Parts: sequence; structure tokens; C-alpha cells
Amino acid sequence: MKRMVENVFNIIDVVGNVLMIGTGLVFLFLKNNDAFLSYLDANWTKSQNDYTLDELSQAGTMFILPGIIGLVLGILAIYLSKNNRDRKIVGWMLLVISVGSCFVSLFAAIPNLFYMIAGIIMLVGNPKKIRA
Repeated sequence: MKRMVENVFNIIDVVGNVLMIGTGLVFLFLKNNDAFLSYLDANWTKSQNDYTLDELSQAGTMFILPGIIGLVLGILAIYLSKNNRDRKIVGWMLLVISVGSCFVSLFAAIPNLFYMIAGIIMLVGNPKKIRA
């Protein structure tokens, strides 16, 4: 397997994006969960309940959207980095993914830090020589 370090960073970030998607789905599930809603009604005021449900909805979306974008493009980057010809394109793609998804949600900065590291390594690293 070529480009082992970059692929390890990409795999770490793909796992991070899956965790982001899972967290967003939990937030959206809690918004509609009857046990959670009854807990909120029993312990909090109406304005606190409305605020909490609104924040859960927004947080769910802000976790799921960049997670899906990062997941799909990360798997594409792993696939493209297998061949040694497109490493500059993949490096720039990884940098654009990490910066672009941070514009969608600041929460995406945590797992996409690994995309940035992998992109810089791909741009700066020397191409591997393929033995004949």
C-alpha cells in the first residue's frame, strides 16, 4: 500500500466524520424522543425547553452535513491516493475539504485537522518511485 501515512490520517478522519454523523443523529433523535421531552417538561421552563430543542435541531444539522461531505470526499481521497499520479490533486482536495467544511460548521474543524495534515504531507512529500 502506497502513501501509508496519508492514508492513515485519512482513515482517522473518516472515522471522525462517522462519529460526527452519529452524534448529529443522536441530537436529532433526542429532539423527538418522548422520554427526553418529558424530562425537559418536568424540570425546565417552557422557554428553556424551546431553546434546547432548537439548539438540538441546529446542532444535529451542523454535525451531519459536514460529516457527510467529509466522509464522501475522504473516501474518494483514499481511493485516489492509491495511485501515485494524482497526489498533488488529492493534496489540494484534502486542504479544500478541511477548510470548506469548516465554513459549513466549526465543529468539523476537529476531525478535519487530519485532512489538513494529510494534504500538506501529500503536497510537500516526494513522489514514491515505482519499481519495475
